[in-house]
Amino acid sequence: MGIEQGCRELSPRECFMLIDGSPQDRCIILDVRTADEFREGHLERAENLDYYRPDFKKLIASLDKTSRYLVYCRKGLRGKKTMEHMRECGFQDVTNISGGFENWVASGLPVKK
Repeated sequence: MGIEQGCRELSPRECFMLIDGSPQDRCIILDVRTADEFREGHLERAENLDYYRPDFKKLIASLDKTSRYLVYCRKGLRGKKTMEHMRECGFQDVTNISGGFENWVASGLPVKK
């Protein structure tokens, strides 16, 4: 049974289950923090796409809209804004980590450095 689709915010533990789920539930992980933040630690398999890039919205709009995405930032705000932009662009399955990377770390979940 797959995880429900849509644009929503989930707790770090729920997101960990999404990442660690079965192959049909696999998602593309987008870290929308700066490159410096990313180098300090990130989620396994995360792709860094800096929210503050001048062409950020254009890059987001060019992504595959049929894929499942998990987005996050440091505290949750940039991730939430990214999720809202993706919804406006026609993405159907986007999840933001509630509280961002800081909440992920505070929950004791794995980080790649």
